[in-house]
Amino acid sequence: MDTPPPLVIFDFDNTLVDSRIDFAAIRGALVDLLESSGPLAEPRGELMRVPIADLVARIGDSAPHLTAQAWATIEAFEAAGLRDATPVPHVYGVLAGLTARGFRLALLTNNARTATERVLAELGLAALIPVTVTRDEVPALKPDPAGIRLVMERAGPHRAACLVGDSWVDGQAAARASIRFVGFGPRRAEVEARGVMPWAWVKDLRELLDLDWNA
Repeated sequence: MDTPPPLVIFDFDNTLVDSRIDFAAIRGALVDLLESSGPLAEPRGELMRVPIADLVARIGDSAPHLTAQAWATIEAFEAAGLRDATPVPHVYGVLAGLTARGFRLALLTNNARTATERVLAELGLAALIPVTVTRDEVPALKPDPAGIRLVMERAGPHRAACLVGDSWVDGQAAARASIRFVGFGPRRAEVEARGVMPWAWVKDLRELLDLDWNA
């Protein structure tokens, strides 16, 4: 019986594409919205470290009528940040190289599907990633593992699944799903300070081609 191939799940922002989404500004706007409904239950500094999805949930708990405004705020920041997105260096060659080796490839993002698909199409990445899961399809966003589990269901038979991403949210989601996390980019210290221990870390996507996926 043939051994199933590894599955590599990629994050989107600042992993496959360099976007300009200001996640700190999103959190700030959501904290402002939360505060508009009453005194904050936690210091603002602590809330600025909370996952965006959790901030939306807190807004929904304290002021359900503001939930739609919270998502509209997020979508506005996403649209602005993705407007001039560019491919991460070497992304085309790396995706093609992994595919040529028989790897299964997928994308998991907390972004909305419409914006994600538009950027993938504009940059010529859509055909290189057979499975795409966005926030529209999952019951909970990263760092919850629900999205990873959905990707694994859709990807078909595989082994040694891993998530490649640039943030602690990605690493925590991988840990909760009991799969490997490969960190990418310049933020390793920040990610590990959150208690995330990567299986590997790369600063150049081409390094993915040199990892020992059978280890």
